[in-house]
Amino acid sequence: MKTYKAYPLIAEVKAQPDKQLLVRFQNGVTKMYDCKRILNFPAFEPLRNNEALFRRAHAEKHGYAVIWNDELDVAESEVWISGHVVREKPSAYGSGAKKKAVRKPVMAKRK
Repeated sequence: MKTYKAYPLIAEVKAQPDKQLLVRFQNGVTKMYDCKRILNFPAFEPLRNNEALFRRAHAEKHGYAVIWNDELDVAESEVWISGHVVREKPSAYGSGAKKKAVRKPVMAKRK
């Protein structure tokens, strides 16, 4: 029987300058994801030069992806694996997790 790894689900996404995404996961970890790594794929061509479209990034309603429209999305696993931690809660990985010194970004709350 094959098993798969479940990745934390996405709670919130905020587009940043230079094609970066600030992504907060439901487990309390916030990661910065550099979209430049995917922009050379033909499917993501619309995001390359369309800043208005890029800024529409948001979490899929169940947390399984960052989405821009019906045709463009990035899975939570890709963001989790390739993003770098900018903030985490001590309990994000369970009770035995060590605290890391990380910078804390400011994520504006939606009105």
